[in-house]
Amino acid sequence: MRGRHLPQAKPRGAKFEIFRRSVGLFRPYRRHFALLIVLIAVTSTLNLLPALLIAQIVDEAIPGRGDAGRITTLFFAIAAMYLVSALLGVLQAYINQSIGQGIMVDLRRRMHDHLQRLSVHFYTSTRTGEILSRISTDVNAVQQSVTGTFTDFLTNLLTLGIAVGLMFMLEWRLALISIVVLPLWVYPTMRVGLAMRRLQREYQEESAEMSAQLEETLSVSGAMLVKTFGRQDYESERFAQSNETLRSLAIRRLMAGRWFNMATGLFGSLSIAVVYWFGGRAVVSDEVTMGAVVAFAVLAQRVFQPFQGIARINTTMLSSLALFERIFEYLDLPVEVDERPGAVALQRPTGRLSFERVSFAYTSESLPAIDEATFEIEPGQMAALVGPSGAGKTTITYLLQRFYDPQSGRILLDGHDLRDLTLDSVSRAVGVVMQDTYLFHTTLSDNIRYGRLDAADDEVRAAASTAGLDEMIERMTDGLETVVGERGYRLSGGEKQRVALGRAILKDPPVLILDEATSSLDSRRERQIREATERLARGRTTVVIAHRLSTVLKADVIFALDQGRIVERGQHDELLARGGLYASLYNEQFSEQEAPVESGEVAGS
Repeated sequence: MRGRHLPQAKPRGAKFEIFRRSVGLFRPYRRHFALLIVLIAVTSTLNLLPALLIAQIVDEAIPGRGDAGRITTLFFAIAAMYLVSALLGVLQAYINQSIGQGIMVDLRRRMHDHLQRLSVHFYTSTRTGEILSRISTDVNAVQQSVTGTFTDFLTNLLTLGIAVGLMFMLEWRLALISIVVLPLWVYPTMRVGLAMRRLQREYQEESAEMSAQLEETLSVSGAMLVKTFGRQDYESERFAQSNETLRSLAIRRLMAGRWFNMATGLFGSLSIAVVYWFGGRAVVSDEVTMGAVVAFAVLAQRVFQPFQGIARINTTMLSSLALFERIFEYLDLPVEVDERPGAVALQRPTGRLSFERVSFAYTSESLPAIDEATFEIEPGQMAALVGPSGAGKTTITYLLQRFYDPQSGRILLDGHDLRDLTLDSVSRAVGVVMQDTYLFHTTLSDNIRYGRLDAADDEVRAAASTAGLDEMIERMTDGLETVVGERGYRLSGGEKQRVALGRAILKDPPVLILDEATSSLDSRRERQIREATERLARGRTTVVIAHRLSTVLKADVIFALDQGRIVERGQHDELLARGGLYASLYNEQFSEQEAPVESGEVAGS
């Protein structure tokens, strides 16, 4: 059950390309970043300069050569430097967090906007928990990398450069000995970093798997399914395995660079000893002063601390690239259904619909869901789509809403190819009452108002009344302000469909799609909804899908589909007389009950 998802678009290029794109995220904050670099340079310098003053204090403290007043002055100078550095550090931290939080907000917005533009195919192929993991967990981890790893890297790099410069000022031979071995650590640093990058990616992927599992099993639908089949122990075992895998990956990731870090720290400590050994010999031979040796030792320690930090941070930065990879994977996914340049916003659509030799398949390997479909629906007509399960009825409605684009042929609205219209104008022109109604975890009023966000309260109440919700609203203590629960689980199937109908009524579109709109209703409620939909359908183009053929007998035109092809078209009586697919479906449905004689009688019964 650990399904793989839609193949992701791997970011092009090696790690350098991913690093380049990651650095590009700082572009909107380049002024803040420049100020941050200046502050880092100033604070690093203020933290290093006291080493030179310490050298003067040591030399002043030699008996017979020193001045107590000068030592005190040097002490206050050192204290002032540390104080100013600390105050500037507060400002540095604020700017650093501002940059990090800004990049996180930008990434979240870019990912959310891009995900909104992806076709329905992406959402049918990817688990919700995986998507949520990328847009929350991964982006949060990126923010931590930006505010922690990158800033620490810059701080250590500038500190290292300034310290080395001061060391060469004091004693170039000692400085040369101290830094000549530093390049030897580059290769092991890169190897450890690549290993941590791989482990980081595996950890994030397993974390996303866990999030997906929790989202599936701890939602209302998932929890009810688990209880229905008594799979609590099975799901607990699945979760325990995922949890154990995360623990193992976390330990491996944390231990990946421990031996390398230990060697780096040991080398830094031994280097200080070497400085004192070599410097002590130089003092004995009067080549340098004692203060210079002490100052040099302090600077050497400040060199190897940032070098050790750079070595450690470099491995962390390489592992952080795994986070950027996962984010760029989603940002690089192609938008299959997008607006063309110069797309037209359709004004006052009348609702004329045309399919011209339209063919569509959900994947390149699957059979066509729609095959060479050609038909036309005039403004104000009611068209019914009938056929066995999998015939392509719902796919036609998806194409009408431009969830997908056909591989061949054209779909026209008022003579315009849908691909030449703005997505917003297509959305405004088409209203839908879906078979599986989705409601938000908010009030009835807000769920209905989703059809038109600027609708007044009176308009919402009128739409609810037209949809037949009066009795239900009166029964509820909070009326329209009743919270319906996750996915509307506080409402029955029929009540949810009436809420969806209320949305469509409020939207008032010229084209209305009713997809099994009365499938969950009893006879009395079905009659009420049918009367409401008949009122709603007047003056607008209506496309109805129904397995219950009694709901489509009054249609102006009926299209019978089989395996993606329109095999019959016409009105009820002529299709029934033809004795084809429609007649077969009709006779099968009414074989165990008295078949209606008059279509008008059935529709009004």
